[in-house]
Amino acid sequence: MKKHIFRIIRVLSLVLAVVLVVALLQEFVLCHADHNRQRLKGFFEEEKQSLDVVFLGASEVYSDFAPGYAYEYSGMTSYLFATQSNSILNYKSQLKNILSRQNPELIVIELNGAVYGDEEEDLKEANLRNYADNVPLDTVKLEWMRENVKDNQLEYIFPLMKYHGVWSDFPNDMKYQKTIIWDKLRGYNYLKGILNETAVFQNTQRSMNSSLPKSANSKLPLTETEERGLRDLLSYCQSEGLRNVVFARFPHIVVRRTFERFERSNTVGDIVAEYGFDYINLERDIAQTGLDEFKDFYNLAEEVHRISDRLPY
Repeated sequence: MKKHIFRIIRVLSLVLAVVLVVALLQEFVLCHADHNRQRLKGFFEEEKQSLDVVFLGASEVYSDFAPGYAYEYSGMTSYLFATQSNSILNYKSQLKNILSRQNPELIVIELNGAVYGDEEEDLKEANLRNYADNVPLDTVKLEWMRENVKDNQLEYIFPLMKYHGVWSDFPNDMKYQKTIIWDKLRGYNYLKGILNETAVFQNTQRSMNSSLPKSANSKLPLTETEERGLRDLLSYCQSEGLRNVVFARFPHIVVRRTFERFERSNTVGDIVAEYGFDYINLERDIAQTGLDEFKDFYNLAEEVHRISDRLPY
């Protein structure tokens, strides 16, 4: 009898050791570690019920707002729950993540993720993984998977299956892994705001911003995927009776190539209004923001990648 007990204990100990090793590798080593991961992991390190405002969205959010400055000048605590090229298919689950830990006075949802066109179709998996690979495996994530992942679901449960080949990146690509470990140890995240360095953006294309108010009623339909994701998000907000949510379109330099996004953002405003929520379109009249379109814009998403090798972590 004792032999069987010791054998069971040894087997269970081996299984536990394997699970722990796999968990550590998946969390800190064999993963896609970048600023998206650091930002999302950092949110779950924040003290519960400690945030006044949470911003949700794509790179517009972490390019345009700095929580550190907001706290310095107003005492307002805030966090940017945002990922690069964030898909609207993630938004409902991301809102649930936020509400599971925080009860902010205001949630600002920037809807750039709803205005992508067919040209972004090939980026969909990356856009989804920037979110799903970096949040806990809980009922919110499992529901998200049922709704959005048809193939290779195990890779979303065990991202190590997707990223096991990143051994080749070591030891040169450790800066984010180190920082995520430090965040975990100290219980908060420095990357609540933006990463940049001083630069002046010289627009080489003719800006259409000054003429946007004249095009205020110019509209294009959303893609089927984006409209489904947007309506799903709005239905959830409505069913939960959320009245502390404001939807927005942050300002951009609009050129001919991106004018279709402006037209889709007008359609987004109509859909948001159907559900009884406010939609602040800061793109229609850039003069109201006080921004200078020739001096105050920079493509921070690209800049982050360009300077990442020089960041001090």
